[in-house]
Amino acid sequence: MFDILDDTIVAVSSPPGHGPRGIVRLSGPDAIAIAAALFDDENPTPLAERRGSRRFHGELRIEGDASIPGELYLFRGPRSYTRQDLVEFHTISSPPALGMLVERAIESGARTAEPGEFTARAFFSGAMNLNEAESVAALIRARSDAQLRGAHRLQTQAPTQQAQRWMRQLAELLALVEADIDFAEEPIEFITPADLRGRLMALRDELHTLIRDADSRERFEILPTVLLIGPGNAGKSSLMNVLSGTERAICSAVEGTTRDILTAPLSLPGMDCLLADGAGLTHTDDELIQLAQARTRETAARVDLLCLVTDISSVPEDQALEALRHDRGQPVVIAGNKVDLVDRSTGAVRLARLRAEDFGPVVATSALTGEGITDLKSAIQAQLADKWGGAEQHTVLLGARQHGAVSSALAALERAAMETRDLGATIDRADVIAFELREALDVLGIICGQVTTEDLLGQIFADFCVGK
Repeated sequence: MFDILDDTIVAVSSPPGHGPRGIVRLSGPDAIAIAAALFDDENPTPLAERRGSRRFHGELRIEGDASIPGELYLFRGPRSYTRQDLVEFHTISSPPALGMLVERAIESGARTAEPGEFTARAFFSGAMNLNEAESVAALIRARSDAQLRGAHRLQTQAPTQQAQRWMRQLAELLALVEADIDFAEEPIEFITPADLRGRLMALRDELHTLIRDADSRERFEILPTVLLIGPGNAGKSSLMNVLSGTERAICSAVEGTTRDILTAPLSLPGMDCLLADGAGLTHTDDELIQLAQARTRETAARVDLLCLVTDISSVPEDQALEALRHDRGQPVVIAGNKVDLVDRSTGAVRLARLRAEDFGPVVATSALTGEGITDLKSAIQAQLADKWGGAEQHTVLLGARQHGAVSSALAALERAAMETRDLGATIDRADVIAFELREALDVLGIICGQVTTEDLLGQIFADFCVGK
């Protein structure tokens, strides 16, 4: 991928499978010529002579005389995603038709793009930096609104500008220290030991603050998990279906219907999570149900939030709370379910008993009527907010690569600062200090994409799918 950047590549750029629209993308010096061989319309001007950033309606030749309706989007370099001539065919989302269109392009001189090659070309042409390229990969992988927001923050709030500012300061310090080395025999003082140490310590403190306060990019690529837990036949499966808006779980009045751990996405106010449902924790001699309950308890130890579902119309409060007494270790929300089956006063008494235990917020719900579902979602969101959403709009996101680079730069500055502790009137160990400053300067360049290796780039772009 990194050896050949001046040929023409082609790939299907729309998601696999059927959908409302299929996209085939071409990029490279022969993209327009190849597209002209596959596209017909009523415009008398040859495609090679048309201006860029235009859309044209016509027919796409996929085999022999067979054609399908489609649109051609023309982007002239350098005003394109890759800064090369780029063409996109938009047509029906038929995998066989798109495959035939790609084959025709290959027959006309293109080659199949490797994963991430379009974005790699954008990076190598200077259209985007490495952080922006990683944000594209994060956008592609995003499965929720929170992940989309995290990907956007990676692009707009990445510490590139901070790193560039630090690099300018380090380059200035390095130049002064190296000048001190070069003119050691001359009565010239380019920087005093006290000034050098003060500026080093200030830089060190800024890097330390970033690492301390930054959020992990990887956190936004993982959805928090909420487990519905409680006695059998409390309505967990029904509640899961109502909360997620899917018929994910089988609902039955017979206890033990749920055996495996079922999951479904759940949209909450301002964030998303994964909702899980397991076997009801009821005393039983059935060996299979016991195994299912053991799996539920194992899952309960790993999730981010427990949602106790109890049937307040029949199950005693002590029996319902037994699950929490054994499995508590995470925040808890209690759903007093089947509130529609009890009169208001009885329900209020039983809900009050649940609240008195002080395990967490208690919400009266009914999976049948929908009562309390919105309140339950809000309670779940509030319990998850501190860990998963509280600082979302304010902190800088650092990926593992960026975190490692800042940590390495901080370590180099710490070593340089150590060398300045006992300096007298002159900088005696200027060569060692210059070495550490150069090390910090190099690793900070990784954040901005100014210092890269083929292994690093291969690791980043390997996460992309073909056509992106």
